[in-house]
Amino acid sequence: MIKVLHPCFDETESGCRIHLPIARKCNTKCNYCKMAFSKCEIRPGVTEKILDVNDIPTYVNESLEIYNDCKIIGIAGPGDPLANPDDIFSALEIVSQNYPDFKKCMCTNGFGVEDCVDKIKEVGVDYITLTINSINVSTLSKIYKFIYYRGEYYEGESAGQLILRLQKSALDILSNIEDLKIKINIVFIPGINNGEINNLIQFLYKYKIDIINIIPLLSVEGTEFGTIEPLTHSEFCKIKKGLENKYSKLKFKQSCQRCRSDARGRIHL
Repeated sequence: MIKVLHPCFDETESGCRIHLPIARKCNTKCNYCKMAFSKCEIRPGVTEKILDVNDIPTYVNESLEIYNDCKIIGIAGPGDPLANPDDIFSALEIVSQNYPDFKKCMCTNGFGVEDCVDKIKEVGVDYITLTINSINVSTLSKIYKFIYYRGEYYEGESAGQLILRLQKSALDILSNIEDLKIKINIVFIPGINNGEINNLIQFLYKYKIDIINIIPLLSVEGTEFGTIEPLTHSEFCKIKKGLENKYSKLKFKQSCQRCRSDARGRIHL
């Protein structure tokens, strides 16, 4: 059997993936994120178009004509996959039926894990990335403008409390799914969560996590955090190196390209 390498987990250029841009809705508003339709902009939350679930086989087959060594199909936006459970799990079932030797991947904030855990197991998700930016309620209320959960909107401290509970629950649930590989994305936001990363990693240390990906803030125009000046590359590398030295038993991702929601092909490190 050929070993499948995931470029976001295995730190290699040998991995190749296809993102299905089918998550049209999100269940929150991150103050650093803005969904957009574009052919040129390269960042999370951006896609050229929303893909219809029925068009997945055609889309994948066309992709494989170009990227014929791909064995990973993922869903990473432009909204949150678990805010679109019907489409997402229908899509993953189509992948399982048509491409049984492919690995399935998902990137989520984890708010919907409690409601979707049975389907996550049923369709056999192989890789999951959780974005967790803080375990401090007041900080979470600054990062997320609101959360829409089970038919209601939460803002401010109540949103922060709910997000903290849901993300802790997601970690507990996912850590106990056999053979599921877990990556944690942490967006490093100067002036917001920069003083809390050490505490966050200490909290994460007790869970079954395969790799941690600390991502420097990308200041996106038109967002609440669009005017925050990000760290320079050397400043960020120094902070990251300090964490790697302190937590030598954890695996930290060395490079992140902050892919589009419709990214396809090989990641160049």
